[in-house]
Amino acid sequence: MHITRLGVFILAGFLILLGMPIHSRAQGGACGCSQQDKLDLESRIKQVKAAMQEYDALTSEWETKEKGAGEPLMLNSTHRGNVQGSVGFRMSGAGDPNARSFDAVTDPACHITINPNATPCLRGALEDHEAVHKKACDKNKSFNPFADWRSNQRVVDYMKEEKAGYQKELERLTKELNQQQKNCPKLTKLDPSMQGQLQGALAQQERLQSANNRLESYGKSLN
Repeated sequence: MHITRLGVFILAGFLILLGMPIHSRAQGGACGCSQQDKLDLESRIKQVKAAMQEYDALTSEWETKEKGAGEPLMLNSTHRGNVQGSVGFRMSGAGDPNARSFDAVTDPACHITINPNATPCLRGALEDHEAVHKKACDKNKSFNPFADWRSNQRVVDYMKEEKAGYQKELERLTKELNQQQKNCPKLTKLDPSMQGQLQGALAQQERLQSANNRLESYGKSLN
C-alpha cells in the first residue's frame, strides 16, 4: 500500500511540473491547465487590450470628423471594413503567433455563432463579447430578419459597442487566467536535470512495485 501511494505521488508530481491536467476537478473549472491554454489566454488578453486602445483612438478621430461634417456619419460597408481592418492589424501585432484564436459573430437576425473548435478557456469570453452585440441587435433590429440594422447606426456608436464587447471579453479572460493560476499546478517547463531525476524516480518506483508483486506472489504460494 505504501509503494502504491509513493507511485501516485511521484506520477502526480511529474504531471504537475509538466503543467498537465491530472483531473478536471484539479483544474478548477472548464479551462485547462496546459501551457497552451495559458498562452492562449495571455495572448488574447493582449489582443483585446490592443483592440480597445485602437477603438478609443478611432472613436476620437470619427467624433472630430462628425464635428467637421456637422452631421452624424453613418455606418456603411466601407467604413466598417476600414475600422475592422485597422483594429485587426493592431490585434495581429499584439498576439503570440503560437496562440490559438477563434472567431464568433452575431448575424443581422441576432443569432450568435461561435467557432465549434473554440476551447473552454476562450469560449466563455467569446460568448460574453457576442452577448453585447446580441443585446444591441435585439434592441434595434427591424421586422425584416435579414436586414442589417447597422446601416442606421453611427460609426461612433458602432465602435463604442465593439469596445464594450471587448471589455466584457477582457473581464472573462482575466477571470479565467486568475482561476487557472489559482487552481492549476504551476505552469513551467522542466529543465533536463529535473526531467532526469523524475524519470529515475519513476523507474525506481516501477522496480519497487515489481518486487512487491513478486513478494506477494511468493507469500501466496506458501499458504
